[in-house]
Amino acid sequence: MISILIMNLVLVVIAILLVVAEKMLVTYGECKITVNQENEKKEFKVQGGGYLLPILTENKINISSSCGGKASCGYCKVRVLSGGGQILPTEEGFMSREEKIAGMRLACQVKVKNDLEIYIPDYIEIVKTIVKKRTYDPKLRWKFQIAEQLSCGCDGNEAGIKLNEKDRTRIAAIKEEIRDLEGAVVTVLQKVNETYSYLPEPVLKYISGELKLPLSMVYRIATFYNAFSLEPIGKYVITVCTGTACHVKGAEKVISTLENELGIKREHTTEDMLFTLKTVRCLGCCGLAPVLKVGEEIHGMMDNKKAIDLVKMYKEKKEA
Repeated sequence: MISILIMNLVLVVIAILLVVAEKMLVTYGECKITVNQENEKKEFKVQGGGYLLPILTENKINISSSCGGKASCGYCKVRVLSGGGQILPTEEGFMSREEKIAGMRLACQVKVKNDLEIYIPDYIEIVKTIVKKRTYDPKLRWKFQIAEQLSCGCDGNEAGIKLNEKDRTRIAAIKEEIRDLEGAVVTVLQKVNETYSYLPEPVLKYISGELKLPLSMVYRIATFYNAFSLEPIGKYVITVCTGTACHVKGAEKVISTLENELGIKREHTTEDMLFTLKTVRCLGCCGLAPVLKVGEEIHGMMDNKKAIDLVKMYKEKKEA
C-alpha cells in the first residue's frame, strides 16, 4: 500500500515538473492566428504557448463555451485549416468521423505552438449536429423545422424559415423602441418573447444582424434565461408544482390527470397551441398544496376534478 502511494506521489511530482519545465524552458515565440468567420477574415499575432479559446476571447472573437474550457460541453468547435497538431483524446467524444476528417477541433484544447488558420462555423450548425447525435441534455433541444406553427413566412426551402415583411416590421419597431439602451439585446429578446410567446430561430438570426452581434452571443443569452423559450408555447401555460408538500398531497396524480385531459406529456404543448404543461420545483405556496398556476394565476388545493374543470374553463375562455 505504501509503495503504491509513493509511486503515485512520484508520478504527480514528475507531472508537475514537466508542466513547470514546459512553461519555463519551452518558448514558441510569436504566432499568427488567422480566423475565418461569417465571410470575414481577421489576423492577429500572439505569444505562443496559450490555448486558442481564451486567445480568441481576448481578441474579441466570440465563440461559445459553457464549460469554461474544460472540454465537457463541445460547443467551441472550430475547423483547423493549418497548424494545431493532432486531435486529443479529450476531444474524441465530441467529434463524428466526418468532423475528424474535416479537421474539427475544440478551441479549448488547441494549444497555440505555431501559426494557425481556423474557420469558425455557424454556431447553429454546431448545435444542430449536437442535437442530431444526442450528445447533450435533450431538454435543451431546439426544434428548428416547425413552419406550420410559426407566424413567419416559409419559402419552401429546406434550408430554413425566413422572416416575412410583417415580422421584419415587428422586430424593427421593437429595435427602434429601445435603440438608445445599453445592452439592448436582452430587452429586444424580452419584447420578441412577448410578441411570439417564444424566440423563433429566424428572428434570432435577424436580431443578430440588426444589432451587429454574433449569433452565438444572442443564442447564449436566449438559452441562459428561463424566461425565454426556444419552442412555441401555448396561450395558457399550466405550471404544476412538484415540491415536497405538493408531491405528498398528490401533485403527480394532478399531472397525470392533466396529461390525459390535454393529450400531451409534461413539458409539451397541445397541437392547437392552446395549452403548455410544465412542472416546477416550488411555487412558494406550500400551504395551498397541491398547487399550480395558469399564466400568473395561482390555483390551490387541486385535485383531479378541479384540474379537469380548470382546463374546461380556459377552453371556454378561448371560445368566448
